[in-house]
Amino acid sequence: MVSFHASEKTRHRIAAVLLLLGMFSIGAVCADEPAAPEGQPPGKNLKLLSLEDLLAVQVDTVYGASKHEQKTTEAPSSVSIVTRDEIRRHGYRTLADILQSLQGFHVSYDRNYAYLGARGVNLGDFNSRILLLVDGHRVNNNLTDGAYLGTEFLLDVDLIERVEIIRGPGSVLYGNNAFFAVIDVITRKAAQVDGTEVSGEYGEFGTYKGRVTVAKAFTNGLSLLASGSYYQSEGAPRLFFKEFNAAAHNRGIAQNMDADLFKSFFGSLGYRDLTVAGGFVRRDKVNPTAVQFTTFNDPRLSTLDDRRYADLKYAHSFPKVVDVTARVYYDRNDYKIGYPVGDPVASAFYQEVQGGEWWGAELQLSRWLWEKHLITVGAEYRDDFRQDKRVFDQHNTYTDIHANRQSHGVFVQGDFAVCTNLHLNGGVRYDQYGEFEPSFNPRLALIYHPFQQSTLKALYGSAFRSPNFLELSDRRFQDIKPERITSYELVYEQGIGQHLRSSLSGFYNQMEDLIVFTSGNFANVNAETRGLELALDGNWSGGLRSRASYTLQETENQSSSESFADSPTHLLKFNVSVPLVKEKLFASLEYQYTSRRHTEFISGAGVAVPGEHAAGFGVMNFTLFSQNLVKNLELSASVYNLLDQAYSDPATRFHAQDQLPRDGRTFRLKLTYRF
Repeated sequence: MVSFHASEKTRHRIAAVLLLLGMFSIGAVCADEPAAPEGQPPGKNLKLLSLEDLLAVQVDTVYGASKHEQKTTEAPSSVSIVTRDEIRRHGYRTLADILQSLQGFHVSYDRNYAYLGARGVNLGDFNSRILLLVDGHRVNNNLTDGAYLGTEFLLDVDLIERVEIIRGPGSVLYGNNAFFAVIDVITRKAAQVDGTEVSGEYGEFGTYKGRVTVAKAFTNGLSLLASGSYYQSEGAPRLFFKEFNAAAHNRGIAQNMDADLFKSFFGSLGYRDLTVAGGFVRRDKVNPTAVQFTTFNDPRLSTLDDRRYADLKYAHSFPKVVDVTARVYYDRNDYKIGYPVGDPVASAFYQEVQGGEWWGAELQLSRWLWEKHLITVGAEYRDDFRQDKRVFDQHNTYTDIHANRQSHGVFVQGDFAVCTNLHLNGGVRYDQYGEFEPSFNPRLALIYHPFQQSTLKALYGSAFRSPNFLELSDRRFQDIKPERITSYELVYEQGIGQHLRSSLSGFYNQMEDLIVFTSGNFANVNAETRGLELALDGNWSGGLRSRASYTLQETENQSSSESFADSPTHLLKFNVSVPLVKEKLFASLEYQYTSRRHTEFISGAGVAVPGEHAAGFGVMNFTLFSQNLVKNLELSASVYNLLDQAYSDPATRFHAQDQLPRDGRTFRLKLTYRF
């Protein structure tokens, strides 16, 4: 497809918005007795509903879509919620496991980091186009803007109460990085734990994990939670890479080169309207893949990630005046990697050290007008006062870069109840990010409830991503611009009886100036992606839970004849959790299919070239989970890749391989006891 000129793009965007408005013009005519929106039937009708009808209109709520609590059927986005109950029943070990189970997402693993593909795009660059939050606090770092999802994520998965997945551009509220999605991880509160928990795990490859959590909620409004975790894994003992199949490289076998270790802590202290929270994780991972042409099978190729933060939040409602939310925070991220290069016996050893520190402040004010319209305004300031990168060996320093950057943004958003069954949500944000031109990002959503349990959403929005410190660390050979995305989406959600909810989404994303690594440098390219997402969720009162989804997506690189790597056309997900003993013992089965994907690798000349296709694969996981068979005791046993499927993920731009193998069948046993 030929790229549009700028003026044509503007005309197409205006036309698309007008088309969406026209499609819903009929729904905007409010009848005298409009259909009650799902979850909010008028008071005079609520009394007439049977118990079954009341159960049928219950839906999840989400905060991150509009920065206020609302039903998912009223959110200006396609939203998924994963609860703590689902996490335990399915034995999810990391945030990456959780996201892999949902429509529109796929996760690749390069034996070091987990990379999230969203709606057909996964460029293997540390998830910088996903905004990751913990209780509303941004945890993307200020070096790569990366969002860690695997064992390097700073929160133990056992501390997660729920995960809100908000698809589509979110820069209207969040600014930078909210490109494809916003993911808000909500932690468990002290009152939900209210005691002491001790957890222990044992799994394949000599894997151990322990956790201790202590929490107490006092009657005077004071609450305290503190949790520490330790994880150690020897990793796969033998990994074969055909590209290194020579005597000098141990016949392509990476021997005992997959070890992983982390220590983490999270704590929160609350008193009335004030909350102080913070955490850290320190992870040390040996890398078996010989990145950046390093010596194969040398354990000195390892990475050390250290991520920590502290956050002070104030939230108070002044009745009939304004709701206030304010926060101030400090973050730090450190990264270190060793590069053994040359002969395994007499190789040179280079080290790269990166460090970043930043602080910021946010303020948000919200006010209800006539009890049905909500106006929200907000402002944010951030100072990346330290961004360092140094490459050296025992004799010389080859790179020594120091930078800093300031940014600020302001936004306004309105949620208007045009009629009882029609909402209009719109907003715009202004961002000044470093030295780049200011960015304006709007969002417009029409949300219509034509019938009870039916929701139609027409969504339009844009977002940006500024080049990060890594991409700007050597500007002598490149002139890259911020990325932009314009997104159009139609969503139809339908409740089916009391127990089922379905959704159908069609999306089109037009991306300008995506930053990709090619020919040894970063460059901008244009691309577009389109697709359909179908999902069906089941929730029965007896404890039976199910989720099924199918995604069809197509991504086109408009600046090149080459397709993007790691972009599957088809994704199929299914999981079911069945109570074997009511409320006490559950069996959960999950199936995930990913179609074939293009690959690429770095040639000896340092140029990215196409590789062989990574074959499509299906993986099945099984978990038995019990609670209160013995009072206060939880037990689970999981088998991952139950059928021992052999499969690989496309390598990232750091590798000479085009594909990297995933693990075969593995297991985990877990025990948690509450005092």
